Amino acid sequence: MASSADTPRARALGVELRQARERRGYSTRKLAEMIERSSSHISRWENGKLIPSEADTATVLAVLGVNGADRDRLLELARDALDPNWVAPGIDKQLAALTEYERTAQTIINIEPLMIPGLLQTYDYARHIMVAYGQTRGEAEQRATLRIGRQHVLTDTPPKQLVAIVGEYALRYSVCPDDVMLEQLRHLLKISELDNVALQVLPMGRPAAAVLSGPWALLEFSRTKPVLHLEHFGSSATITDAKTLKIYRGAVDTLRGLAMSPEETAALIADVIRSKETAS
Repeated sequence: MASSADTPRARALGVELRQARERRGYSTRKLAEMIERSSSHISRWENGKLIPSEADTATVLAVLGVNGADRDRLLELARDALDPNWVAPGIDKQLAALTEYERTAQTIINIEPLMIPGLLQTYDYARHIMVAYGQTRGEAEQRATLRIGRQHVLTDTPPKQLVAIVGEYALRYSVCPDDVMLEQLRHLLKISELDNVALQVLPMGRPAAAVLSGPWALLEFSRTKPVLHLEHFGSSATITDAKTLKIYRGAVDTLRGLAMSPEETAALIADVIRSKETAS
């Protein structure tokens, strides 16, 4: 029996079912006819509003030609889809879900104490960061391309609202070559001019507990509950627990109060650019 839900696993399962259907070239109507379900069933499975039973999931995967390790993984997602939280040992497992959250969110709030947020990174900056974290050159290039591909949400119609709170450390220090960092800072300054982007820097002299745990993102939607995405080295967690969300929403308000205004932030970035240009 299908269950109603809007959990991280349900959304991730829906994204992968949709991608598998599209790779096969099937419309929702055609797939529905093949498994004797309605098109609305397929649509609700794919947007995470309804969780297909394990048996229904197995049927869909068989029709779409999904087997082996991918089949086992998606069946596990279906079994555990009602869990409101999701901790994964590998960030890749949640990348599809995170991309979907960003695509469907109304507002994206990124907190990054040590690096430029992914939605604001240049290709070269992203590639160098990933190499520094142990990726091979080929893996880094592939991941950087995927990351840049996610940035269309800032220029789509209508664009997503982005609130990015970045630690001052991220502007002044980097594992990137100087020319790459300069390009990144110039890009940051330019994109901060967008009406839908609010970029604020948290000065190093204003420590806040909410950034000590590392980077995180709060994604808010017009019709569904928010999602909290936490990133750690080699793992990530997605949380929809109401009590935890309330704590992090309060942290956003605290951080925005401690951080520089968008205007002060733009002035600081311009100053850092001038300093780096003079030093180079």
